[in-house]
Amino acid sequence: MAVRRRTIPLALVTAGAALTLAACGGGSGDAAAGPSTADATPGTATATATPGSGGSGGAKTGGGGGSSSGTTGGTAGTKTGGRDATSDSYAYKHLCAADQLAVSTKELDSNPDQYVISVTNHGKAACGLSSYYPRVDLGPKNAADRSHNIHPLVPGGLGGAPAVPVYAGRTVYAVLDVDPNGAKGSNGGIDEINVLADTRFPNADTHNFPMNEGATVVQHPKLGLYRDSISDAVSSMRTADTNGS
Repeated sequence: MAVRRRTIPLALVTAGAALTLAACGGGSGDAAAGPSTADATPGTATATATPGSGGSGGAKTGGGGGSSSGTTGGTAGTKTGGRDATSDSYAYKHLCAADQLAVSTKELDSNPDQYVISVTNHGKAACGLSSYYPRVDLGPKNAADRSHNIHPLVPGGLGGAPAVPVYAGRTVYAVLDVDPNGAKGSNGGIDEINVLADTRFPNADTHNFPMNEGATVVQHPKLGLYRDSISDAVSSMRTADTNGS
Protein backbone atom coordinates (compact mmCIF):
# COMPACT_ATOMS: atom_id res chain seq x y z
CA MET A 1 0.00 0.00 0.00
CA ALA A 2 1.43 3.44 -0.97
CA VAL A 3 2.01 5.90 1.90
CA ARG A 4 1.24 9.59 1.23
CA ARG A 5 3.54 12.01 3.06
CA ARG A 6 2.42 15.49 4.08
CA THR A 7 4.90 18.29 3.23
CA ILE A 8 5.10 21.85 4.58
CA PRO A 9 5.79 24.53 1.95
CA LEU A 10 9.21 26.15 2.28
CA ALA A 11 7.66 29.66 2.35
CA LEU A 12 5.81 28.85 5.59
CA VAL A 13 9.01 27.65 7.25
CA THR A 14 10.84 30.83 6.27
CA ALA A 15 8.04 33.07 7.53
CA GLY A 16 7.97 31.24 10.84
CA ALA A 17 11.70 31.71 11.31
CA ALA A 18 11.43 35.43 10.62
CA LEU A 19 8.70 35.84 13.22
CA THR A 20 10.83 34.03 15.79
CA LEU A 21 13.79 36.36 15.18
CA ALA A 22 11.58 39.44 15.46
CA ALA A 23 10.21 38.25 18.77
CA CYS A 24 13.78 37.86 20.08
CA GLY A 25 14.56 41.53 19.31
CA GLY A 26 17.18 41.07 16.58
CA GLY A 27 18.88 43.97 14.80
CA SER A 28 21.22 46.77 15.90
CA GLY A 29 20.43 50.36 16.75
CA ASP A 30 23.80 51.82 17.73
CA ALA A 31 24.30 55.56 17.09
CA ALA A 32 27.44 57.67 17.15
CA ALA A 33 27.95 59.91 20.16
CA GLY A 34 26.62 63.41 19.60
CA PRO A 35 28.67 66.60 19.99
CA SER A 36 29.13 68.11 23.42
CA THR A 37 26.73 70.83 24.46
CA ALA A 38 27.69 74.44 25.13
CA ASP A 39 29.33 75.11 28.50
CA ALA A 40 29.13 78.91 28.32
CA THR A 41 26.11 81.15 28.08
CA PRO A 42 25.79 84.05 25.63
CA GLY A 43 24.51 87.40 26.80
CA THR A 44 20.85 88.12 27.11
CA ALA A 45 20.81 90.68 24.29
CA THR A 46 19.64 88.87 21.19
CA ALA A 47 20.37 90.29 17.76
CA THR A 48 17.48 89.93 15.36
CA ALA A 49 18.10 89.56 11.66
CA THR A 50 16.94 92.46 9.54
CA PRO A 51 15.30 91.21 6.32
CA GLY A 52 16.34 92.96 3.14
CA SER A 53 19.24 94.97 4.59
CA GLY A 54 22.49 95.02 2.69
CA GLY A 55 23.32 93.89 -0.80
CA SER A 56 23.14 90.15 -0.16
CA GLY A 57 19.62 89.58 -1.46
CA GLY A 58 16.57 88.73 0.64
CA ALA A 59 18.11 88.12 4.04
CA LYS A 60 16.40 85.65 6.33
CA THR A 61 15.52 86.05 9.98
CA GLY A 62 17.74 84.04 12.31
CA GLY A 63 16.24 81.48 14.64
CA GLY A 64 17.09 80.57 18.21
CA GLY A 65 20.73 79.78 18.87
CA GLY A 66 20.80 77.66 22.02
CA SER A 67 21.44 73.94 22.06
CA SER A 68 18.28 71.97 22.66
CA SER A 69 20.00 69.06 24.39
CA GLY A 70 21.52 68.87 27.83
CA THR A 71 23.28 65.55 27.31
CA THR A 72 26.41 64.50 25.48
CA GLY A 73 24.99 61.27 24.09
CA GLY A 74 23.96 60.63 20.50
CA THR A 75 20.53 61.31 19.11
CA ALA A 76 19.35 57.74 19.23
CA GLY A 77 16.68 56.28 17.01
CA THR A 78 16.68 58.82 14.19
CA LYS A 79 16.40 57.07 10.83
CA THR A 80 16.04 58.38 7.31
CA GLY A 81 15.26 55.89 4.56
CA GLY A 82 16.31 53.05 6.84
CA ARG A 83 19.86 54.43 7.25
CA ASP A 84 21.53 55.71 10.40
CA ALA A 85 21.15 59.50 10.41
CA THR A 86 23.01 60.25 13.63
CA SER A 87 26.63 59.73 12.63
CA ASP A 88 29.42 61.92 11.30
CA SER A 89 29.68 59.78 8.17
CA TYR A 90 25.99 60.38 7.43
CA ALA A 91 26.45 64.14 7.88
CA TYR A 92 29.45 64.18 5.52
CA LYS A 93 27.32 62.58 2.80
CA HIS A 94 24.23 64.74 3.43
CA LEU A 95 25.11 68.43 3.40
CA CYS A 96 22.78 70.85 5.17
CA ALA A 97 20.14 72.77 3.28
CA ALA A 98 19.80 76.44 4.20
CA ASP A 99 16.14 76.04 5.16
CA GLN A 100 16.90 73.37 7.79
CA LEU A 101 19.23 75.69 9.70
CA ALA A 102 18.42 78.47 12.17
CA VAL A 103 21.08 81.18 12.48
CA SER A 104 21.37 83.73 15.29
CA THR A 105 23.92 85.95 17.03
CA LYS A 106 24.29 87.03 20.66
CA GLU A 107 26.90 89.09 22.41
CA LEU A 108 28.78 87.49 25.28
CA ASP A 109 28.16 88.83 28.78
CA SER A 110 31.88 88.51 29.50
CA ASN A 111 32.89 90.58 26.47
CA PRO A 112 30.37 92.73 24.54
CA ASP A 113 32.82 92.93 21.61
CA GLN A 114 32.47 89.16 21.09
CA TYR A 115 29.48 87.74 19.26
CA VAL A 116 28.42 84.10 19.31
CA ILE A 117 27.12 82.91 15.93
CA SER A 118 24.84 79.91 16.49
CA VAL A 119 23.77 77.52 13.74
CA THR A 120 21.10 74.98 14.75
CA ASN A 121 19.90 72.00 12.74
CA HIS A 122 16.12 71.80 13.19
CA GLY A 123 15.78 68.89 10.76
CA LYS A 124 15.21 65.24 11.67
CA ALA A 125 18.62 63.95 10.63
CA ALA A 126 22.26 64.96 10.86
CA CYS A 127 23.71 67.12 8.11
CA GLY A 128 27.07 68.62 7.25
CA LEU A 129 28.33 72.17 6.72
CA SER A 130 30.88 72.20 3.92
CA SER A 131 32.87 75.13 5.36
CA TYR A 132 34.81 75.16 8.63
CA TYR A 133 33.44 78.57 9.63
CA PRO A 134 30.60 80.86 8.51
CA ARG A 135 31.26 83.55 5.93
CA VAL A 136 31.13 86.79 7.87
CA ASP A 137 31.60 90.45 6.96
CA LEU A 138 30.89 93.71 8.73
CA GLY A 139 29.67 96.98 7.23
CA PRO A 140 27.15 99.83 7.32
CA LYS A 141 23.57 98.58 7.28
CA ASN A 142 22.39 100.96 4.57
CA ALA A 143 25.45 100.89 2.32
CA ALA A 144 24.76 100.34 -1.36
CA ASP A 145 28.32 99.12 -1.99
CA ARG A 146 29.42 96.14 0.14
CA SER A 147 32.79 95.67 -1.55
CA HIS A 148 34.55 97.56 1.25
CA ASN A 149 33.06 95.52 4.09
CA ILE A 150 35.52 94.15 6.63
CA HIS A 151 36.24 90.40 6.62
CA PRO A 152 37.66 88.89 9.82
CA LEU A 153 40.83 86.87 10.19
CA VAL A 154 40.30 83.10 10.56
CA PRO A 155 42.53 80.24 11.78
CA GLY A 156 44.96 78.98 9.16
CA GLY A 157 46.25 75.50 8.36
CA LEU A 158 42.81 73.96 7.92
CA GLY A 159 42.37 70.34 6.90
CA GLY A 160 40.72 67.10 7.91
CA ALA A 161 37.08 66.11 7.58
CA PRO A 162 35.24 67.44 4.51
CA ALA A 163 32.34 68.89 6.53
CA VAL A 164 31.27 70.02 9.99
CA PRO A 165 28.60 67.59 11.29
CA VAL A 166 25.51 69.11 12.90
CA TYR A 167 23.23 66.55 14.53
CA ALA A 168 19.46 66.95 14.54
CA GLY A 169 18.41 69.41 17.22
CA ARG A 170 22.01 70.40 17.97
CA THR A 171 23.92 73.65 17.56
CA VAL A 172 27.43 74.55 16.45
CA TYR A 173 29.02 77.86 17.37
CA ALA A 174 31.53 80.30 15.93
CA VAL A 175 32.75 83.35 17.86
CA LEU A 176 33.51 86.74 16.30
CA ASP A 177 35.59 89.35 18.15
CA VAL A 178 35.24 92.78 16.54
CA ASP A 179 37.91 94.35 18.78
CA PRO A 180 40.40 91.60 19.72
CA ASN A 181 43.12 94.05 20.78
CA GLY A 182 40.94 96.23 23.00
CA ALA A 183 41.32 99.39 20.90
CA LYS A 184 38.03 100.86 22.17
CA GLY A 185 37.73 103.43 19.41
CA SER A 186 35.14 104.29 16.77
CA ASN A 187 33.29 101.73 14.70
CA GLY A 188 33.68 103.83 11.55
CA GLY A 189 29.96 103.64 10.79
CA ILE A 190 29.90 99.83 10.83
CA ASP A 191 26.73 98.63 12.49
CA GLU A 192 25.83 95.26 10.94
CA ILE A 193 27.14 91.68 10.92
CA ASN A 194 26.35 89.63 7.82
CA VAL A 195 26.44 85.84 8.22
CA LEU A 196 26.24 83.06 5.65
CA ALA A 197 26.20 79.72 7.48
CA ASP A 198 27.87 77.78 4.65
CA THR A 199 29.99 79.27 1.88
CA ARG A 200 28.26 77.10 -0.72
CA PHE A 201 24.90 78.79 0.00
CA PRO A 202 23.78 81.62 -2.31
CA ASN A 203 24.03 85.21 -1.07
CA ALA A 204 20.23 85.27 -0.71
CA ASP A 205 20.64 83.05 2.37
CA THR A 206 22.75 85.66 4.18
CA HIS A 207 21.45 86.74 7.59
CA ASN A 208 21.93 90.34 8.73
CA PHE A 209 22.30 91.21 12.43
CA PRO A 210 22.56 94.67 14.03
CA MET A 211 25.59 95.42 16.19
CA ASN A 212 25.64 97.08 19.59
CA GLU A 213 25.46 100.85 19.61
CA GLY A 214 28.91 102.26 20.27
CA ALA A 215 30.67 99.01 19.37
CA THR A 216 34.32 99.23 18.37
CA VAL A 217 35.24 97.59 15.08
CA VAL A 218 38.91 97.28 14.12
CA GLN A 219 40.34 96.58 10.69
CA HIS A 220 41.19 92.99 11.60
CA PRO A 221 38.47 91.36 13.72
CA LYS A 222 38.85 87.66 14.47
CA LEU A 223 36.52 84.73 13.72
CA GLY A 224 36.97 81.16 14.97
CA LEU A 225 35.97 77.80 13.54
CA TYR A 226 32.67 76.05 14.18
CA ARG A 227 32.80 74.26 17.51
CA ASP A 228 30.36 72.25 19.64
CA SER A 229 30.70 74.55 22.67
CA ILE A 230 31.03 78.30 23.07
CA SER A 231 34.20 78.05 25.15
CA ASP A 232 35.88 75.98 22.42
CA ALA A 233 34.68 78.50 19.82
CA VAL A 234 36.28 81.34 21.82
CA SER A 235 39.57 79.42 21.98
CA SER A 236 39.46 78.86 18.23
CA MET A 237 38.80 82.56 17.59
CA ARG A 238 41.95 83.52 19.48
CA THR A 239 44.07 81.55 16.99
CA ALA A 240 42.74 83.44 13.94
CA ASP A 241 45.68 84.71 11.88
CA THR A 242 44.73 84.34 8.20
CA ASN A 243 42.67 86.53 5.90
CA GLY A 244 39.24 84.98 5.37
CA SER A 245 37.08 85.29 2.28
